[in-house]
Amino acid sequence: MGMGYTLVCKKCGYSRHLFLGCGMMYNEVLREKTEEARQGQHGERLRTLFERYPNGCIDAMNNLYYCPDCRTVACESSLDFFKPKDPARDAEDDFFGPDMDEFEQVEKHQHLCPGCGKPMREVMRLTENEPVNCPECGGAMESGHPLLWD
Repeated sequence: MGMGYTLVCKKCGYSRHLFLGCGMMYNEVLREKTEEARQGQHGERLRTLFERYPNGCIDAMNNLYYCPDCRTVACESSLDFFKPKDPARDAEDDFFGPDMDEFEQVEKHQHLCPGCGKPMREVMRLTENEPVNCPECGGAMESGHPLLWD
């Protein structure tokens, strides 16, 4: 199941549709992102982690990321890295993706802004304490009603 949101700027009317999660495509997205990470397409650090923990896995769910420096909003795979608690365990044995109770997080992936190259922060929920400002005018973005998708 995935979750969708529309972020709207009350000041200028700018809006952006975001689709978080992966829906029923999770296994396919997980395989694709894992192969990309093993080849170094998501940075040298993930490639090195897969060399060190060949039975490891990543979180392929799409999350919301925000750059406070240039106000870029992005929806990207988490890419956090996990290793199995039992070294003999292989994430690829799971048809519906790895059972995360059998894995422990090794590293949280740091997303870099595609606009300015600075670190982005993951947005868990839109609040006054962690605002997402409009990329057009800088006004506060608000979330409309969520929608569920598959």
